[in-house]
Amino acid sequence: MILLGVDTSTRWAGVGLLDGDGKMWERTWKSEQNHGRELMPAVMETLEEAGLKPQDIRRLAVALGPGGFSAVRVGISATLGLSAPADLPIAGVPTHTVEAERYLQEASADAPLFSLIPGGRREIAWARFDGASDRPAEIGLSSVEDLVALLPSEARICGEAAEALEGKIAPAAFAGSRPPTRKPASLLRLAVRQFESSGPTPPAELRPIYARPPSISKPNPAK
Repeated sequence: MILLGVDTSTRWAGVGLLDGDGKMWERTWKSEQNHGRELMPAVMETLEEAGLKPQDIRRLAVALGPGGFSAVRVGISATLGLSAPADLPIAGVPTHTVEAERYLQEASADAPLFSLIPGGRREIAWARFDGASDRPAEIGLSSVEDLVALLPSEARICGEAAEALEGKIAPAAFAGSRPPTRKPASLLRLAVRQFESSGPTPPAELRPIYARPPSISKPNPAK
């Protein structure tokens, strides 16, 4: 099984590849709003490094967001395009779960894990994980000040926006490192588990997850 994973949720993008022997290749980079231009070259470079071709891919995984409005859509659109010729199965994984994957075993109801992702407008999109389950118990969107106030005393935080809380909470609360905080390997592991348990994501559910509803401008009134 050759599994390709794509994550363009935020400014930090990633591509991961898993072969049938369990060997992984990862590539992570910071994108300055150029995800659409940079993604496919990164995919091809990763395949070339592994000695593989696009037609060798058998399964796909993609991070669904939240994240940047256009950035999330780039990854989903590219994954759907790669899937189309051979109708390859796709595992869609929420980006909060990708951020939290490496730390879930340490979470509990008394010591929850919060994944933090930039939400725009000086707000942070967050998800609370209360145990080893990869499904968040709660999600929200808060200012830094409101988020600090709602964090339980024993909470730990991870994710790309965690650095916004530096100096505002105890250093021991930080579970992860500075960006890039998400690893393509996490997306690949989550996708493998999903394929083995519930199967691929239905096509209708392969849509972006946004921290807030997309803004839609109102048409100018007719004169």
